[in-house]
Order: sequence, then C-alpha cells, then structure tokens
Amino acid sequence: MTLTIEQWNPRDRLVGFLDLVNINTTDGDFGFIMGTDGTFTDVIGKTWYGSTLISVPRLQSAIDGIAPAGSIEMSFVQDPSDLDVIERLRELGVAYVWNRPITFFIQPIRAMSEFQAPSLAPELHTSRTIRTMTLSGSGARDRRISIGFEPWTEDRRSSRRIALNTVGHAKLAGSENPSLSFMPTENFEEEKLFG
Repeated sequence: MTLTIEQWNPRDRLVGFLDLVNINTTDGDFGFIMGTDGTFTDVIGKTWYGSTLISVPRLQSAIDGIAPAGSIEMSFVQDPSDLDVIERLRELGVAYVWNRPITFFIQPIRAMSEFQAPSLAPELHTSRTIRTMTLSGSGARDRRISIGFEPWTEDRRSSRRIALNTVGHAKLAGSENPSLSFMPTENFEEEKLFG
C-alpha cells in the first residue's frame, strides 16, 4: 500500500480509518463502508454506504506457491415487502460484476468533525478483478451474497519459466544477448576418485 505523503503524514495523530470498498458493475460504481453502519460522503462528493452486514474475510498472501482468492460477503434478512435482491441478481447474472474491478480504500479521519466534513481523500489500498458471484439462501428470508475476486498474486500461479538463453533474454530485456549462445546446455562434471 502506498500512502500519499504530500496529502497527509501517516505518523500524524488520527481518530481512525474507514475501510471502503468500491464495486464496479454494469450499472456503475457502488461504494460501501465495511463493518460499520451509516453513510459517509468523501471530499469529491461520493457517498459510501456502511453496514455491519458487509465483511471481507482475512486475505492471505502467496505462501509456498499457493495464491488464495478473496471475497466480500453480505448476509441479510430479506424484507418480504421489498424487492427480492437475490432474485434480481439472479436475473442480472454473473456478467453484472464479472471481470470488473473491486477497489479497496482507506479513509483517514483526523478529527471527529471529519466524519461529516472530511479534508482528505480516500487512499487506494488495493485493486482486484471480480471473478465470481455466489447467491444463497437459508430458510424463508436469510440471504447471503458473496463476490469473489482474484488475489494480487494471481499471475504468479500462471507464470511460465523463462529460460536463461538468447530467446529468454530477449523476452526479458527486449534484445538478445549473443553471449548466452555459448552457455553449456548439459551438466558436465568430472568424476573424482578418492582413495
């Protein structure tokens, strides 16, 4: 994560941060505050909607060649008199969010008054690409929406080895290194006798 030092110093005293997530859909961008209720309007006038129902399970980094994916989830009780959110999302299908960006921000809050009138813009934390949308229900009205996104290490899983030869060097550097054509292609070792 890179913080904009020109805008604020991370060592300054702060009241706290808001964890923000922006989900891009075919209908546009939707901003949410994770883990807290209420609304927040940032310095450019974008409104972020908060809910304790929204959660992002802990994300892991790539370890031992494993690059786990992440997800953002929302569990709620469907009001029978309102539009059925799950049915509407089923109609729209996964194309509604598939291959679109999901972007995480942090909003530094320097004073309690900045919850109503912030002076700093949200800082980009990470950006991923949405890969799945899972809809589920339990009982008459319990509903869950889960949006899965790629890990920041996704390309690590699909990367191909580049050989250390003239062709591999050309892929990395943009031009061949002719001296690599003299590199041995077999592993010759002299047999040593002890005795």
